[in-house]
Amino acid sequence: MNLHHFLSKRDLVWDVLIGASAFTALFINLLGLLNGISVALPHLLYIPVVLAAYRYPKWGLVIAGCIGGTYFLTVILVAGDSFSTIIEALVRTLVVIGIGWLIAFLSFRLRERQDLYQGLFYHSEAGSILVRDSPQGRLIEEVNDKASELLHRMAPDLTGAPLTVFWSSDAEQEFFLQIMREGAVHAVETVFLLPDESSETVLVSAALLPQKRVIITFVEITRRVHAENALKAANDKLKLLSRISHDHLHRTVDQMIQTVKNADAHCNDTVARGFFNQVRALSLHLSRQLFLTESYKNLGISPPAWLGVQQILESANLSLTSGSVSARFWTERLEIYADPLFHDVLIHLAGNAISHGITIKNLIVTYHEIPGGLDLILEDDGIGIPEDKKQSIFDYDEGGHAGIGLFICREILGVTGMTIAETGTEGNGARFVIHVPSEGYRIEGSGIAAPVRSLSGSSATAGLRGAQHRTGTIVRELSAAEFPVAEALWTEYHQTKGDPRTDRIFAGFSEGEAVSVARCQKHPDGFEVDAVFTPSAYRGHGYSHAVMGGLVEACGHDTLFMHSVKNLTVFYSQYGFVSIAESELPPSIRDRYAWAEGEMEGANVAPMKRSPH
Repeated sequence: MNLHHFLSKRDLVWDVLIGASAFTALFINLLGLLNGISVALPHLLYIPVVLAAYRYPKWGLVIAGCIGGTYFLTVILVAGDSFSTIIEALVRTLVVIGIGWLIAFLSFRLRERQDLYQGLFYHSEAGSILVRDSPQGRLIEEVNDKASELLHRMAPDLTGAPLTVFWSSDAEQEFFLQIMREGAVHAVETVFLLPDESSETVLVSAALLPQKRVIITFVEITRRVHAENALKAANDKLKLLSRISHDHLHRTVDQMIQTVKNADAHCNDTVARGFFNQVRALSLHLSRQLFLTESYKNLGISPPAWLGVQQILESANLSLTSGSVSARFWTERLEIYADPLFHDVLIHLAGNAISHGITIKNLIVTYHEIPGGLDLILEDDGIGIPEDKKQSIFDYDEGGHAGIGLFICREILGVTGMTIAETGTEGNGARFVIHVPSEGYRIEGSGIAAPVRSLSGSSATAGLRGAQHRTGTIVRELSAAEFPVAEALWTEYHQTKGDPRTDRIFAGFSEGEAVSVARCQKHPDGFEVDAVFTPSAYRGHGYSHAVMGGLVEACGHDTLFMHSVKNLTVFYSQYGFVSIAESELPPSIRDRYAWAEGEMEGANVAPMKRSPH
């Protein structure tokens, strides 16, 4: 008989095996019972039960019941006068049925999984290839119809062939090296070769399977790549034409302004000079419009990226700093996911404050986490903005100011879902609040999604950045990688350690060396100020005042709590802290002093609170 024909009748083969093994097992047990043997032979019943439950999961329990029931009935008929034998037979019958149910259940779940994966493999809209690593190389074990269609080859021609039949050996080798390193690869762009010597661009994903197998899926993106390339080429040409047009327009407008200026200088006619002034005003307005469109044209071209706020502000610090203005930035660890032009937004807002604040003495940049996001706050103590102009300042080219303009700022922020508002008080200063959605910011070092930045610069210059206190001390927030700087000072202070996930640490530097430190720690139900410490060798120079001033300025948008040593309450009251009852402390902060057993005063500790101003 032809073997292939025989195997095609596998259902019949299974039925014969199940039937024959069941008959044999029952017959041998009958012979055993007739000869007084009832112990070992019943184990033969497991063979047909397992075969039946595996092959026919839906009927496995029924078949097991029939085999077990037949065995039990045989025992009753042959050894019905032995009560103990009947009980043993009943137990064995229940075990046989239980095994049948268990095998049927597991087989049914396995069959479901098998059908699911086969369905995904064979009916996927992506090409799927099962590859086996063998001594002869990476060979194709199975392909679905979509893979055959995309590769322009028949499935039998691909089965057993090496991947290099359609994939260059270098690209294949690099791809599999990445799989070995990472365990899986997602959406890697590569090129497959077709039989007619043409090629197609595909996105390939793959994952490792047991037994040296790899499942590869891919989708064809040739048309998309061609469209993207065509679009990029067209965009490059349009940008070039736009650049040329802008240059010519700027040159023409400049010539118009100069011509009108010369004509006005040589004209004594009052009426004509009035017209000249109108033409000059219109020319200047046109120049501003060109400048605005020039600023706006790059919006959205580059993808958003994680941008360090402190790095942006400090990069322009020299240009922002005026002799009479103190610019203080408390955003050391804050990173925002934004369009690259976000850099220009921050510089524009900070520069505007210094240029138009008139009476401005201080510019402060802080942030405040709130439910659903974060507020980045830029505030000054200048003349402020009138109430009736708080909305109109964001209108297109309001006031005729050249440059990026608040209108453009708002549009740039909107690319990544941010908003901006002015909430200051006229006479007391401007206050711009940029609201960042929760997924649009991260605090450096606070988790896997916000990795620790490497230290920049040398230790000799580490203390030269930051805000200068009136004592001459430089104060700044430490990055997560710099927490050991604080811990070195805290060695004399209860061996305190910092945690980037919950702590903001502020350090004072004198001549580049850390001399004082303070911490604001986030608890589940509030913020606690603690670990304010200056080593004895540095005391008496106002360093603690410097770090407390920085901490309060940076974290003062939240309600702050603390446990003050009683003789230091006057010191902390200078920064807005007031004494409160122990019961007013949030539970998690109060529990830190559980050892005092509700008698903080007796333990020389005074609870204090500072409310946002």
